[in-house]
Amino acid sequence: MHYHRKAKRGQEEEAGEREMETTAMSLAQSVLDGVLSRAGSAIADEAAMLLGVRREVEFIRNELEMMRSFLKVATANPDADDTVRTWVKQVRELAYDVEDCLLDFALYADMSSSSSRGPGAGAGAWLPGQLARRHRVAARILELKDSVTELNERFRRYSIVVNHPRRGGGGGGGDQQQQWVLPDHDAYSAELAFLESDMIGRAREKDELTKLISGGSGNGGEPLGVVSVWGMGGMGKSSVMRMVYNDPVLLDAFDCGAWVTVPHPLDSSEEFARRLRKHLGVKPVLAEDVREYLREKRYVIIVDDLHSQEEWEYIWPVLQVVGGNKGSRVVVTTRREDVALHCAGHVPRVHGHVYELKPLGREESKALFCQKVYKSTDYTLEKEMEDQAVNILKRCRGLPLAISTIGGLLANRPKTSYEWMKLHEHLGAELESDLRNITRVIVSSYDGLPYHLKSIFLYLSIFPENHEIRCTRLLRRWMAEGYIAKNRDMPVEEVGERFYNELINRSMIQPCKKKISPCVSVARCRVHSMVLQIILSKSMEENQLFLVKKHCNEIPESKVRHLVVYRWKRRDEKLECIKFSYVRSLTVFGEYPASLISPKLRLLRVLDLEDTLNLKNGDLRYVGELYHLRYLSLRGTEVSKLPSLKNLRYLETLDIQDTLMTQLPDGIAKLEKLRYLLAGVNFSKELLCKVTESEMDNRKARLLGNMTACFCCNSRDYCRVSGLDRLCVRAPEGLEKLRDLHMLGVINVGQGNGVAGKLKKLTNLRRLGVTCVTEEGQELCNSIAKLSRLQRLEVRSNSLEFLVETNEFVPPKHLVSIRLYGNLLRLPKWIDSLHDLAKLKLLGTQLLQGEILHLGKLHSLAFLGLWENSYEGTSLHFSAGTFPKLKFLDIDGLKKIETVKIDKGAMPELEQLWVNDCKALQDSGDGLSGVSHLLNLNELSLKKCGEKENLMAILQKQVSEHPKRPKFLIGKSIIITGLKMTASQQ
Repeated sequence: MHYHRKAKRGQEEEAGEREMETTAMSLAQSVLDGVLSRAGSAIADEAAMLLGVRREVEFIRNELEMMRSFLKVATANPDADDTVRTWVKQVRELAYDVEDCLLDFALYADMSSSSSRGPGAGAGAWLPGQLARRHRVAARILELKDSVTELNERFRRYSIVVNHPRRGGGGGGGDQQQQWVLPDHDAYSAELAFLESDMIGRAREKDELTKLISGGSGNGGEPLGVVSVWGMGGMGKSSVMRMVYNDPVLLDAFDCGAWVTVPHPLDSSEEFARRLRKHLGVKPVLAEDVREYLREKRYVIIVDDLHSQEEWEYIWPVLQVVGGNKGSRVVVTTRREDVALHCAGHVPRVHGHVYELKPLGREESKALFCQKVYKSTDYTLEKEMEDQAVNILKRCRGLPLAISTIGGLLANRPKTSYEWMKLHEHLGAELESDLRNITRVIVSSYDGLPYHLKSIFLYLSIFPENHEIRCTRLLRRWMAEGYIAKNRDMPVEEVGERFYNELINRSMIQPCKKKISPCVSVARCRVHSMVLQIILSKSMEENQLFLVKKHCNEIPESKVRHLVVYRWKRRDEKLECIKFSYVRSLTVFGEYPASLISPKLRLLRVLDLEDTLNLKNGDLRYVGELYHLRYLSLRGTEVSKLPSLKNLRYLETLDIQDTLMTQLPDGIAKLEKLRYLLAGVNFSKELLCKVTESEMDNRKARLLGNMTACFCCNSRDYCRVSGLDRLCVRAPEGLEKLRDLHMLGVINVGQGNGVAGKLKKLTNLRRLGVTCVTEEGQELCNSIAKLSRLQRLEVRSNSLEFLVETNEFVPPKHLVSIRLYGNLLRLPKWIDSLHDLAKLKLLGTQLLQGEILHLGKLHSLAFLGLWENSYEGTSLHFSAGTFPKLKFLDIDGLKKIETVKIDKGAMPELEQLWVNDCKALQDSGDGLSGVSHLLNLNELSLKKCGEKENLMAILQKQVSEHPKRPKFLIGKSIIITGLKMTASQQ
């Protein structure tokens, strides 16, 4: 027995090493893709000829193509030996060195190309500085050629062989093929790593699934139904389904049943049919005989752990019994939402169901934890132990496998607050030893990712625990790092968004909010704490990431590619123990360390200082010398000025939104690769308040005689700066030259310099934000009409009447989002033509009831924000048949509104209803009526509306009787089904 445990532990360690090497191969592959694209450009060829190293560059390029092919094969082979794994490490490091050199090479090529077109072309190439750069680049390329040659010789010397991954039905002996077939579910399943007796808090899910599966009479006439159960690994899908499957009520409702775990890879219907026959006890050998056996029976078959839509295409023909009309059920468990939808879509809609198994709630998590540690769900913890339990459970985030495994571990350790604190602080190390069960499940999800998703998923380890990661921030960083690229005619942004959605579908990342429309991506996501610990460990082991927390006591042993500074202790303390010359990305969370940015960061591509504290203008004095920079974000900082950026020829993203900057840095018009230019104050519910505060500050400045606050004004009567002026940036001269811009805003177009008319030249724009529109309204509309690719439009002005008065304006037909700030009074007629419009946010528009009815005809509208001063009436009425696709209605700051009435048949798909800061609401049923008509509602919020005891009681009763039992949020509290109130929401 002791020997068996020891051997098993050795196998686990060996498996862990293989997983780590697979990670290394994946990362190396992503690097090589970027290297090859740069080395193969026309400009690179021209520069190579000038440097005299054309043959050497061609040699390296060809060798790297072979390396890429090798790594692809090696990654797919989990049984690589130590020699191969060592060689892969060396390939990876060489690939990074090659790319470092080619970054300089590409920069030199671009600079040479630029100088050859300017005045005195050719002479600049022979200046001392240029000569030195030429010799350095050429010498480094020659050196790398020798390194590649040496690596190839080592490869041959040790006879390194990489077999192609074995596939079912391929070559190899029977024993080899059997290694790829997973055991049946009854033998072992990672999803059943915790006992059914430990399944606490899943009674509701069990009952709901039992009803879905056993529904129907079974007397004939009812077709086959499919129920897809999905959720991330460790959520307990298989365990819950095992409880359902063993329920006597369900067993009595069917003639026969079977539980089949899908083998991976599944390459044919015959393999699934063989397993199904085994469980059903059917002896014949053909799939047709299985179908014949099932034809006259009402059966329930569980298809457990389905990985892909392709696997389902092998399974479905076996289960699809022609003529079977007994109301049979097929239940699928999967980690992927897209697979769940695909399976359910194979039967008529009324018979196909998709069920998401969600994390446990706070009370259920605590009950499961106490059951594992103390063998009782009702155990009362002392305060110190309670505090530590809360910390541990926060990291588990409702994942039953994590709670159960950690609870089981703590059950065998001293039950002290100090012991629990140690586990919380050293969770990463525990996951590599005593908590390997969790690691196995999560790593299996990672191993199932396609090749192109592995490196971008590991990149998420940069962000701290519980951090809500903005989708756009992540996509732009991926682009800057070279992890995603254009795919034929598909723009790189669309490729990245598909990758992002695929990670969500596979439950590798968790959306912070539900997607409201196919046209609108999930804005933010997070990585589960357990997943983060594992990928963080992998990234740091592979020298991809070096994390500095509070202060830096250790010195990294090798080259650091991605540097993260988290919660730095003191601003005046310098970070000195790291070699900055290899760093590709620098990210700071919290306090900014002194003297961090310097010319030593010569290969830096990503500088992400979003929401950094105590960042000063002087800290950025060298940012214009970071020649390889592609992504620069200062969002949410107090920076008010930047140095010239004219030399950042590769810059793609400049994000200075929500800073103090009102003027763009010099040289912006020269950045031809710039795709995202984001500035000004973000459009939010507080925007009107910020405008008012800005105008008050401006009046004070004028009264004090501080005329320096007044700039670029067009008023003939007196010089003044409006509040809107201070919440945007002035459009720079030459803006129209930035033809690759995809996002621009918020810029001031009311300067009388023709900017509004020049915008029509930016034909690649997908998002545009403008402000301070006065006489330029007609010109602006003419420009917008020419931007056929525009999807998101934001307009801010004291008056928006020009949008109504422009009769001939034809907006871009693919607009999906509009934000309007300013006096509008009535809607423009052209809004009816926006068939794709999914999101509409209004501030200060002062609309009346008739315009709300007009908006109700927009058939794709999924989000409507009626914010401060957007509506003028005292009664807001949503009549039957309006807003057919609306999922989220956000009413906020409507000070005059007294009643909100929702008729039966209005907003039939509404899921979230927020009514906040509407203090004039009547304290009666008329204050907010018709909530019971919203059959899909899952969240109701009523906050900052004053004392409304009668209205609260009425709404609480309606919520408790609602079939979907929506959450009811009041202030900081949440009431569920009107029966109990828990602690305040975070």
